[in-house]
Amino acid sequence: MLSTFLAKQKKYSHKKKLIETIIVSLHIEDSWKELYLNALSVMSQEELDILYVKLTGFVEKIELKEISDIKKQSFTTIAWMRKKEAEEKTRDINAVSFLFHNI
Repeated sequence: MLSTFLAKQKKYSHKKKLIETIIVSLHIEDSWKELYLNALSVMSQEELDILYVKLTGFVEKIELKEISDIKKQSFTTIAWMRKKEAEEKTRDINAVSFLFHNI
């Protein structure tokens, strides 16, 4: 998971580069990206560490939500498949019953 990878980073330069990469990949106006990147250049190492920890936590929450959504979607799909299989078996039983009844 991405949050695990982010949590393992210890070097200041790696953390800063990862934050810059995340900012650049955001779907926001370029002027906002430049503003955020400029703000990074004036941050102290302690401030950057705090931002990095918050960013890592945010990414972890998103990942956990996505995993939860995938589980729910999988459960819904499985339930739908079971319902469909049950309907097919009922049709098959009715068809066999109909054949035996008419013989």
